[in-house]
Amino acid sequence: MNSQPEHQESPYTPTYEPSPDQASAPKSRWSMQTLLIASLYLVSVFSFASNVFYYENTSIYFASSVIFAVVGTVWAINDARIRHQAFHPILRMLHLLLCPASLILYLIITRGLRGIAIAAVHTAGIAACSYGAFIAVYYAVYYTGFWNLFDPVFLTP
Repeated sequence: MNSQPEHQESPYTPTYEPSPDQASAPKSRWSMQTLLIASLYLVSVFSFASNVFYYENTSIYFASSVIFAVVGTVWAINDARIRHQAFHPILRMLHLLLCPASLILYLIITRGLRGIAIAAVHTAGIAACSYGAFIAVYYAVYYTGFWNLFDPVFLTP
C-alpha cells in the first residue's frame, strides 16, 4: 500500500496566481501576447516606411532590428510562461541574438506543424504590411509632390 497520493505537485513548480491587486483590476481588452505581436508588426512597418526617407541611414536599420529582437524575445518568454515551460537565460540570449529565425524555430518546437502554419501566416502578414507601408509612403512622397522631395537616384543620367 502506497501512502502517497497519486499526483503530488513539485515544490519547484511555479504558481501563477494573480495577486489581490491584479485580481481586482479590470480585465484588459487586449492580452499581452496580442500587444507584443502587434508591436512586431508596427516595428516592421515603421522600419520599411522610414526607408523612403533614410535609405542610406544604417542607424534606423540597427535600431529597428534591436527593437524587433527585444520584442520577439519578450513574446517568446511570455509565451513560455503562459505554457508553464522553462526558458533558460542562455536560451533567452540566443533567442535575442538570432531573433527572426529563433521565433520561427520556437513556434515549430512548441506547436509542431501548427507552428509552421502560424509562422508562415505571420511572416506573410509582416511582409505584406511592411511592403504596403513602404509603397504607400513612397507614392505619397514622390508622386503626389506634397513634400516636394526628389530622389537623387533618378536624377543621375
